[in-house]
Amino acid sequence: MLYRIQTLYLLISIFIYSILIYFLCTLNKNIMDFFEWNFSFKKTILIFIIICLFLSILSFFLFHQKKLQIFFNKINILTNTIHEGFLFFSCSQWNKYTLIIFLFFILCICLLYLTNKAIKKDIELINSINRIR
Repeated sequence: MLYRIQTLYLLISIFIYSILIYFLCTLNKNIMDFFEWNFSFKKTILIFIIICLFLSILSFFLFHQKKLQIFFNKINILTNTIHEGFLFFSCSQWNKYTLIIFLFFILCICLLYLTNKAIKKDIELINSINRIR
């Protein structure tokens, strides 16, 4: 349901992805110049973030179908992990901007993990109520 803690976790992750897209699109000259990446790499980063944002929004609207919500959250965690590895191995210069982006992605992975944990807890609660009947 919409008043559960997993909804708050998903809203925070959607907010973080939106902030990342805003900074990577509008402040392109300030932030992306520090990374020393080529244009195709910048587009790849943006595509990964948009995919993660889409998966979070999709998971947010599937609150009635808990199993499917868990599935999309796991795909989102996998996408975030691949993106983190992609950024880690291709980043040549470490500064405060790269660390902030890494911390945002790690925070999103933790939030998605907590979301899955809360959804599983709800499923167990519903199953225990069904056993009592």
